[in-house]
Amino acid sequence: MRLKTVPGFGLILAHVLAAEIGKIERFKNQKSLASYSLLAPRADDTGEDDPSHSPKGRHLGLRGNRTLKWAFIEAAHGAVRSGGKWRAIFDRATDGGKKNRNRGYIKVARELVKVVYAVWAKGVDYQVIPPGRPGRKNNKKKSRSETGQLLHPMVHA
Repeated sequence: MRLKTVPGFGLILAHVLAAEIGKIERFKNQKSLASYSLLAPRADDTGEDDPSHSPKGRHLGLRGNRTLKWAFIEAAHGAVRSGGKWRAIFDRATDGGKKNRNRGYIKVARELVKVVYAVWAKGVDYQVIPPGRPGRKNNKKKSRSETGQLLHPMVHA
């Protein structure tokens, strides 16, 4: 089960996700999975609807699967404890753990939805790709055959 490779997910949470989601093909993208999991922001503004604006409220949706919301937030707790990228997301949302910690866990849970959708839809294990070294470019020179140049250019006299 590939979901166990995602930080924060163990045997039980992976099985909860598999049981509650069923087939990942039901969702056209990660946003629809986040919405179904009650982790997508909802629009709560009054007045005219402007379709160009995305919901930027502090409220989550009310219709969806509460068990999935619980599972993703539980996994977020484990992912934050594992450190790395997940701890950085949490610290950025909570100002280093000084502000509303629940908001930080929800932010991490939303990111986990993206990862779970990608892992499940593509059928690959989760891998941490380390960031490149700062200031270093990929200086691998291409051979002439890769650039489309002739190996022995004709010299015009």
